[in-house]
Amino acid sequence: MTGLLVIGIIAIAIGLYMVQTNKGSAGDPKSRLLGRVASIIGALVILISIVAGSFTAVPAGNRGVVIRFNAVTGTILNEGLQMKLPFIDSVEMMSIRTDKYEVGAASASRDLQDVKTTIALNWRLEPSKTAEIYRTLGTEYIPRIAAPAVQEVIKQVTARYPAEDLILKRETVRNEIADLLAVRLLERGIITEAVSITEFQFSATFVAAIEAKVAAEQAVWEARNKLERVKVEAEQREAEAKGEAAARIARANGEAEYIRVVTDAQVAANNAIADSLSTQVLQYILLDRLGEDIKVIVIPSGQGLDVVLPEISPSGTGVNP
Repeated sequence: MTGLLVIGIIAIAIGLYMVQTNKGSAGDPKSRLLGRVASIIGALVILISIVAGSFTAVPAGNRGVVIRFNAVTGTILNEGLQMKLPFIDSVEMMSIRTDKYEVGAASASRDLQDVKTTIALNWRLEPSKTAEIYRTLGTEYIPRIAAPAVQEVIKQVTARYPAEDLILKRETVRNEIADLLAVRLLERGIITEAVSITEFQFSATFVAAIEAKVAAEQAVWEARNKLERVKVEAEQREAEAKGEAAARIARANGEAEYIRVVTDAQVAANNAIADSLSTQVLQYILLDRLGEDIKVIVIPSGQGLDVVLPEISPSGTGVNP
């Protein structure tokens, strides 16, 4: 816009010169006309430059810090088309978008183990403090403020924990680093959105010791699992033996109950027909159940059996009782 202003002033000066030098009857009317046209054009150019210089566009995700004669006025312009004093005010754009800063820091744990920590910091500027940030830090606020703060906070937090706990309590360590950084950076208008620990590196000696410890714990875990498996298998065998013994006892009880029931039934049946079993009936049953090839029957004495032998008919063709 300053260039247009200069051009307009030059055009007006040339136009006025042409008008002045061609005054009177001896002057050239065309030159006077051209001088007047040049003056009008110059005035229009100056007007356009003044109007255009009164506005500025602030891109999305930015704030405009108004600078007047190289001094920060404290005025902060929001996104979009904004007004300012032409040719006097300038606007410095300050991004308020989220950005990432990743850095590594060497420190020592509480048990004096060397630790190299790499963290990623997501940050953005506080919009209402962009003018003060520019006045005090310019645009180099991350190298001037965030970088040393990150280094100091990492050393401060890692010194509280043994090296092993830095691994086991990684989330707790990260939260402590994030909380301390948030407080320190917010004092200078930098908002901490998230902190991530991307890497922990230890000395080779410590790593070897950790691996040996893990291997030993793994061996103990496997031995315990084997012992538990042996116990479970023994309990299973014991349960199977008890189950088999119980099954045998149940079968024996069942068989005994069966014999008892059958015996009771037989006794009941015998008692039911005992009165009807005479000597003659018993003899008949005995003889009826003898086979045809029986020739001799031996009957002990004193049994009360008077066997009536069948008579053979004289013709030899039949038997008479």
